[in-house]
Amino acid sequence: MKSTRHEQILRLLAETGQLHVDQAVARLNSSPATVRRDFNQMAEAGLVERIRGGIKLINQVELLPFRAREVKNPNEKLEIARRATTFLSEGDVIFVDGGTTTLQLAHSLPPIKLRIITNSLILAAAIERRMLGQGPWEVFLTGGYLFPRSGLLVGPSAQYSIAQYHANWALLSTGGITETGIFNDNEHVVESERLMIKHADRVAVLADESKFGHHAMRHIASLDQIDYLITNRQTDESLPFENRRGIKLRLIYTS
Repeated sequence: MKSTRHEQILRLLAETGQLHVDQAVARLNSSPATVRRDFNQMAEAGLVERIRGGIKLINQVELLPFRAREVKNPNEKLEIARRATTFLSEGDVIFVDGGTTTLQLAHSLPPIKLRIITNSLILAAAIERRMLGQGPWEVFLTGGYLFPRSGLLVGPSAQYSIAQYHANWALLSTGGITETGIFNDNEHVVESERLMIKHADRVAVLADESKFGHHAMRHIASLDQIDYLITNRQTDESLPFENRRGIKLRLIYTS
């Protein structure tokens, strides 16, 4: 229920940019104490900013890199996201995880009908603001436990939700990539990412050059489970791996 209220609050914020306790109480049919608690939790998660008597949207500079001090190469990540969207077709269903590179997809999606399944409240809110209630995209949140200060929905409920869907694409970020596969620093989302890979026809990993040669804490998948690797890294080296259908992993460069 809590994650559903948080989603509703983000949708209300997308309409006005600010939301006060009395407004949320009327719109959500919740008590003032519940609304204040939701506001505080969302502010602690970095989804909104607290103001007197309510909350407001975090400005674009603060939101895009949801952990601004940890984000590297924002321009490169935006170009990688734009390149990834060129593979999408009308009517595609897409899994998108909650990384800083995939967050840039909110500003890169083409004006075609897409269904986006994500575990990221921040991504969902960014897409909602871009649509202003009129865009061609449908967003489905996985549900689950809202992991503190991440904006990510995790845990068994999130995993169960993902397993109910089938997608044309999984567009995934990564904390590191080596010849042994892709990795993530947040162990709480690894199982969700594995399920996205399992339930998608094609998998594209979006990775800027800082991720190469880096082992993060948890292994997500081997390279033979990936179809495309989209990056700004310039190298003549080819990765001698084949994906799960026996097709050589394709490296796509942004320039």
